[in-house]
This record gives sequence, C-alpha cells and structure tokens, in this order.
Amino acid sequence: MRAIANHLYIFYSFVFLLNVVHVFWQNSVLYTIIGVLGIIMTAISFPRADRVFRTLGIILIAAGTFFFLSSDADISSIPAFFAGNVGILFLVSMLPWMNSAVKAGRYNKLLKTLLGRNVDGLGTLYMRSEATMVSLAAFLNLSSATISQDLLREQLKDIQTKVKNSFILMTTLRGYSLALLWSPLEVLLATSIFITGADYIQVLPWMLLIAILGLTVDSLIGRFLFRKHDIDLSVKVERGQKTGKLVQFIAALVLFLCVVVFLGNVIELDFLFSVTVSIFPFALLWTLLIKRRRSFFKIGWPAWKTSTNHLSNFIVLLLTLSFLTEALNASPYLSYLQDPLIALEGSPIYIMLFIQSAFLVMTLLGVHPIATMGIFGGVGELLIGSFSPVTLTILLSTCAIATVPSAPYGLIVTITSVALRMNPYQIVLRNLPYSIVLGLIGIAISLLTMVV
Repeated sequence: MRAIANHLYIFYSFVFLLNVVHVFWQNSVLYTIIGVLGIIMTAISFPRADRVFRTLGIILIAAGTFFFLSSDADISSIPAFFAGNVGILFLVSMLPWMNSAVKAGRYNKLLKTLLGRNVDGLGTLYMRSEATMVSLAAFLNLSSATISQDLLREQLKDIQTKVKNSFILMTTLRGYSLALLWSPLEVLLATSIFITGADYIQVLPWMLLIAILGLTVDSLIGRFLFRKHDIDLSVKVERGQKTGKLVQFIAALVLFLCVVVFLGNVIELDFLFSVTVSIFPFALLWTLLIKRRRSFFKIGWPAWKTSTNHLSNFIVLLLTLSFLTEALNASPYLSYLQDPLIALEGSPIYIMLFIQSAFLVMTLLGVHPIATMGIFGGVGELLIGSFSPVTLTILLSTCAIATVPSAPYGLIVTITSVALRMNPYQIVLRNLPYSIVLGLIGIAISLLTMVV
C-alpha cells in the first residue's frame, strides 16, 4: 500500500493530462471519463485526508445529494459533476515547480531581505509583508501565497505558534485579495465586467483606490494588533543583496505575467489553464537562463512528487465542492436566491448591502463566489436599471473578492489551512472582519461613483 501511495502522482497526472486534452477537445464522453476518475480519486483520498476535510467532504456530498434529488438531472450526469474542479487540482499540483525555481535561484533570500530590512517588530513586519504579498500576487497569483508563507514560517519559527499563524494567515490572504481587486487577470473581476459590459479602463482607477484604502486600513490594524511582539531579524536576514538580483527577479515576474496574458488574450485560453500550463516551462526556462537547472530539478522533482502524492485534502474538498455547486445549479432552489433582490428594487443602498451579505453567506456555505456572481448575472438587467455598469462592476467584484480570505472551501484558504495545519474555519474567523470591512469600502466607493 505504501508503494502505491508513493506512486499516486502517476495516476493523478494521467487525469490532469486528460483534462488538458479536454480543454482543446470539448467532448462530453471524455468529460464523463474525467468525472469517473475524479470519483475514484475522491474514494482513494477520503481515508488519507485529514479529519476536518473528511468531515467537510461528507457535508458537501450530503448537501449536493439533496440538491441533486430536487433537480431534474439524470443519474448519468453525476460523474460530470465531479469533473469541474480537476483543473484547479492540476494548478495546485504544479505550484511546487514555481517555488522550486525561486529556491534554485536563491530568490527566497532576496525576499527575506525585502521583508526583514529595518524591521524591529511584528507590527512593522506586518505592513511590509502585506505590501510584499500584494506585489507578488499581482505576478504569481496562487504561487505567491505558498512562497510568502514558506518564507514567513521560516522567519517566524521562534515566535509562538498561535501568534505566528495569525500573522501569516492575515498578511498573506488579505494581501492576496487586495491584489485581485485590480488585476485584469482575476476571474471574478473579469466575470463582473462580462455581466455589466463596463470598460475595464473606467473601472481600474476605482479598484486601485479600494485596494489602496484596504491596504492602508488593514496595515494600520495589523500594526496595532502585533505591536507588542518584538522580533530580531538581523541574524536571519542577509543584507546587501545586489540590485541586479532584484532587477532579475522583477523581470522574471513581469515576463511570467506577459506569458499568461499572451496565452489568455492571444491564444484565448482560460486564465486558470494559462497559469497552470505556464508554470513548468517558464520555471525551467528561467532556471536555464540563470544557470540553475540542476538545482531546479534536484529541488523540484521530489517536491512535486511528494506534493502530488499528498493532494488528498485538496481532492476531497475540491471535487465534493464541484459536486455540490453543479447540483445546486441544476436544482430549483437556485431561483429562490434571486427573489429577495427583486423585492429590493428601488432601494440602492439596501441592494448593495444585500449583495455583500449574499456573497458572504454563500461563501461560508461553500458556494464559490463565481456561482453567486452567476446568480446576480441572472438578474443583471434589473441591477443595471438601478446602477451604472461601472458602479455595478465595482460593487459585484469588490463584494466577491472580499470573501476570498474568508472562504472556508476556497483554494487560497485551503492552501493556508494545509500549510499551517489549521481548521479552515479558524482562518475564516480571523479574516471575516476584514472581508466585511473591505466589502463596506467597496460599497462606499460604489456610492461615490453614483454622485461624481
């Protein structure tokens, strides 16, 4: 059994390969096969997953079964319901390669310098870490979370575990969400623009304003919360890093972003898929150029195998969540969620607050913000009658993205939960006040756009 467990990466890679084929060859039979293999992956992973993820998986399957039985969907459609998040699993499995390129090029030491220079306490480090996370997330997306969390775990290894975990989950998740607010690559922002038909250039200044306000407010709060905790990084951080190393790192990040944009806008691939398939070839080319190829494979190959063999928590969570989401979309209960919005027609502020509350509640129940966005898209004409396209885009995208650090089943929270060995709901409780405040900032800016 141990030998089989050590070679699960072969089976999982085969499923991911089929998913790549399906991206270019949309075939219902192939999609069903991927779903069947997804069910097998879930069955294999259930006994290997942590207790909290097994519990969440059982709840998601039970809820999904309820919605499925209330729908008109045929039992033959069940396998396809498990195939929806295989692409996300593929992305998770590829993240170690980007981390390995960073370690092979010794850029992690450079990032330590950026985080640690002139830092005399956790309060100051909080502001530095969150700003660094915003910068990294703009280029590396999900990879930024794992890189930053690895660095902070090492830097804060002498800090009390409870304080350390709170610090890491707050700075990385909140900084990540602030980067998503204005990124043209963010799927939630792109979806809201698709629904409203707004011009991204008109939306961008307002989203940057929200990001700046959110960063300022949360940095001040974080500095206050961690002000009593001292830390000395003078020994742990190498100073005097060469400017060329920093320029090299920034150039690599910009080039990676250009590759993703090219695949998404020119080749017209899905954003998530573009990021996934770019990671390995880009990381390999990067290490070839800096002559660190041998270190890259020495670090990356065992890290990738180990990570892929231990995808059990992600598999249980993401594939059962896919089943729930698809079953909900097929059930009549979806339409009930739209009725309260129709009743609030003519009261803009109440509609805004309802939209924020709906995103928060649905996220806490395990419904992805994209699905909630789709619900509001179903009454898009009603909403556009109350708000301009720019105002509605700001409202929908901010309220959706604000829930990212507080989504118990969201990918970024799951990654953090696994890395810190924490219950996802502990992470949610720490970040829920931030999600509420950021959503309210978005509502305030949305109201401002109605009067200027």
